[in-house]
Amino acid sequence: MSRPRAYFTLLLAVISGLAGGCGPQKASPEVFKDLSYDSSGHERQKLDLHLPLNHKGAPVVLWVHGGGWVTGNKDNPPIGFLKQRGYVVASMNYRYSTQAPFPAQIEDAKSAVRWLRAHADQYGYDGQRIAVWGHSAGGTIVEMLGVSAAHHNFDRGDNLTTSSEVQAVVGISGPTNFLPLIRHAVANGEARNPKAIIQVVGRLLGCPVEESERYAAAASPTSYASASSAPTLLIHGSKDEVVPIAQSQELHDLLKAAGAKCELLILPEADHVGVFDRSTLNQAADFTDFALGVHR
Repeated sequence: MSRPRAYFTLLLAVISGLAGGCGPQKASPEVFKDLSYDSSGHERQKLDLHLPLNHKGAPVVLWVHGGGWVTGNKDNPPIGFLKQRGYVVASMNYRYSTQAPFPAQIEDAKSAVRWLRAHADQYGYDGQRIAVWGHSAGGTIVEMLGVSAAHHNFDRGDNLTTSSEVQAVVGISGPTNFLPLIRHAVANGEARNPKAIIQVVGRLLGCPVEESERYAAAASPTSYASASSAPTLLIHGSKDEVVPIAQSQELHDLLKAAGAKCELLILPEADHVGVFDRSTLNQAADFTDFALGVHR
């Protein structure tokens, strides 16, 4: 299998989700499941809210799962430990690319952020301090949240008078610029492999991959880097064969050049999924504390 094909084939396979629940339900005094963040009623437009014991005025971290935009689920977010640090943890689903192409995924994420902010008084947390974390496809989505606050064309759905701006981003192993990925794949003949390319890039962008270059920039976080981008931590394994480490490096360099706050954490021996050790998560939590003004 060629390296480009491996990137996209693995991107489909490495993150698989569990089946979601049906109907809103209060699972415990501290967990609210399947809350609809958009009134359109799509089955994927739901989030879970995990409240720490003392959550009055607590900041929020929203988790966005990976899975190549075609699989994955909000269940069992790997950031649950943040509750012990006093954070409200939200975990969202979003429409798969097989259900709706880009920009549906960033529209859903922005809708979820607006919902969290609009319902802050109801649940008692601080809706002015919202961080977003995501891995792989979810990494791209949260990176888009961080760079697109001024791009209101992505704001669709409910609570449109409420800001979708986020205050911190932790993007883990996410594609940041689709154009070189597409060109590399086409140059190596990968466009003929429907599983590796069409189901990932083609379906996300809503067109055959051979025609997708004109849409690639619109879906790439690198296109929106500016001084007003949210403080961002990018985490990437040096041995990632799914998403090249150059992707995170490029976004880091563009954000820094624009004057935004950005850090890049390279994990020397980690592959695409080997990025969730506790030390790395603690560093991401420390970054989030600092960006949100949490003092310990």
